[in-house]
Amino acid sequence: MSSMLARLRRRISGVQVPKAKRYGETSTPTSSTYYKGMDPDYRWFRQDELVRKCVVTNAYFSTRGGFETRLEPSDDKVDVEKYGHVKEKVDGFNKAVNLDQALFVAQVKRSVYGKAGFEIIVDAEGYPTGLLSLQSPKLKPDIDENWELTGFTYRGKKGFYGPDEVLYFTNLQLEADMLGLSEVEPLRDVCQARHEILRENFPEIARTLWAPYVILKANTAGLPAEEAEKAVKALAEVAHAGKSIAVNESVEATVVSMTPDIKGLNDLLGKLEQAVTANFGVPRFLLGRPIENRATAYAELEAYVDGVVNSVQRYLRREVERQWYDRWTRKILDAEASPDAPPVALKHVWNTVRVTDVYEMAKAAAALWGSHGMGVIGGRPEKAWELMGWDPSELEEEA
Repeated sequence: MSSMLARLRRRISGVQVPKAKRYGETSTPTSSTYYKGMDPDYRWFRQDELVRKCVVTNAYFSTRGGFETRLEPSDDKVDVEKYGHVKEKVDGFNKAVNLDQALFVAQVKRSVYGKAGFEIIVDAEGYPTGLLSLQSPKLKPDIDENWELTGFTYRGKKGFYGPDEVLYFTNLQLEADMLGLSEVEPLRDVCQARHEILRENFPEIARTLWAPYVILKANTAGLPAEEAEKAVKALAEVAHAGKSIAVNESVEATVVSMTPDIKGLNDLLGKLEQAVTANFGVPRFLLGRPIENRATAYAELEAYVDGVVNSVQRYLRREVERQWYDRWTRKILDAEASPDAPPVALKHVWNTVRVTDVYEMAKAAAALWGSHGMGVIGGRPEKAWELMGWDPSELEEEA
């Protein structure tokens, strides 16, 4: 009943009802059984903590600084100030649909799936009021014989969306089919090996270090076969590591000394970890891994910002301008009977992420806070967190 009333209110207010339904079409992909049937790349994003940290770190640093919009004239004769209302309206659209968060989600999903799409929800006048994140594996662009986009197939329904109804992003699109590549895919075997070492091998090693294996030999010569089998099973059930059991003279116990190659496993784990971080290009210290010195950290962060971060920002900027800003600029100006060729264009300007800014912020916070809580914000670590631009909830969790 509440759902029907909500839809009725949306229709009365002129806001478009999303095509994708709440249940099954937009919910988080999961399964009642342990990762059964789940997309393999999405599975490792969920299950491998290092893969998830790398993907989220890339998305965070690529979008953390936020952005601004800037009007540019088509030629020197155009008075940009005359079209200031275009920028104001589009800025209002960006705020209404929470474009900052949408671009963060888009980067995460295009990294995991190779593509990301959002249904554009509009009002009665055709202007955007929201962006609904769609399940990437269920979304496929429809391309005609001339390689033109005609719409999108969603959940097996061809043409479910028109070409202008979805804000669409890809990752490493090599062909004209508009299907990108997942960054997690090359790591499937690495993730599987890490999973076996961390979740299976190390727990087993921990048990052998403090409680050795014991082989129990029972003399069941005088028992029927069925009774003998039950006796052996009973011994196996109680003979857990670190547990004390009592036996008679018909049972012999042999302790098996095992010396696992912990160093070898740690070295292997380190190599697998390097494969993950190298794949995503994330500096080690951003993942909480130790580094040699400050100079090394500075060089890694500088290369990271100039390479990975700038590459992601360049792609997102071009797609947002092409699919989003140009569309609404034309619509606003068309409503004012402007010429077909817009006299101005709206540009997406990322706030600069600079290595020196990160270090200067850290230096300033350290000087004000100090190792013993001295300075103008002494005793108030939340202020240091605020100065660094970090999430205050992290400090609460640590406390």
